[in-house]
Amino acid sequence: MATITDKARSYFPLQSVDDVVTLFRSELQESGDEVRDTQEPNLTLLSVVVGMVENILTANKPAQHGKEDHRIGITPIFPVIELPNVETLCQKFETQIKGSVDLSNYKPDFATRDLIKKVSDIVWSSLTRSFYKDRAHLQSLFSYLTGMV
Repeated sequence: MATITDKARSYFPLQSVDDVVTLFRSELQESGDEVRDTQEPNLTLLSVVVGMVENILTANKPAQHGKEDHRIGITPIFPVIELPNVETLCQKFETQIKGSVDLSNYKPDFATRDLIKKVSDIVWSSLTRSFYKDRAHLQSLFSYLTGMV
């Protein structure tokens, strides 16, 4: 499984939409500065990052009772995404998958249909009964790993 490269680490903390776009471009385009074990982007990293951003931007924030709000518009606030939080969730996912699939049965060059099916089965079978009903809302590994749908 892909680890977070030094180049990707250098983009953290992500403090703006531009920072996130830069990280995505770096992962999705060929890396000229750093030789990767594979030329594939780290989809775990990208899914966790976009899930964190989505969760923070869409989370219900409690209203502050008794305080008047004199703002004319809503000030956009972009969440700061710190590397340790992203690393923790990426590691959690990697540990869960590696603990359930014997990767020695597969060639390291590319994922086979069988391997993808096994990973998918692990994800779906690990959902609790109450979380399973929300599976249509699992749009990122962040929501899967944290239970925040």
